[in-house]
Amino acid sequence: MVLRSAERDSIFEIGEVFIMIYLVYKMHLSEKSRRNMKEFWNWLEDREKWFYQELPMVKSVRWYYSVIGDSYTIESWSAFEDEAGFGEYRKALGTLKKNEEWETERVSQDDWWEFISTRLVTDPPVEIGFERGLSNGR
Repeated sequence: MVLRSAERDSIFEIGEVFIMIYLVYKMHLSEKSRRNMKEFWNWLEDREKWFYQELPMVKSVRWYYSVIGDSYTIESWSAFEDEAGFGEYRKALGTLKKNEEWETERVSQDDWWEFISTRLVTDPPVEIGFERGLSNGR
């Protein structure tokens, strides 16, 4: 997310670009998910609320569902303000995983998808790209 003009200038010096770090997970939906997509989407809505409630360093999460090409593939893009925010996330996950109830809930995701890849990406250091008003609010 590159902040534009007035938004950016109120935080940084004019001309400075605010760069976000994104943790990207790519998953292939399981047979269980593919057999009952409505149940999967309901589970994912609930899981997102539960999973991120104790992770305030995650500033936003976007989901992308592949409709052409990699069928039944979904990506999660979690945004962090900087590398330190990502480090806080990793540390917090380590702590949360020690909680048996939390970890049992977390690993239930294996019923719904299989992880294909993980990567870290960042915004480019220049103001490129754009958004236009979308009718669906995204």
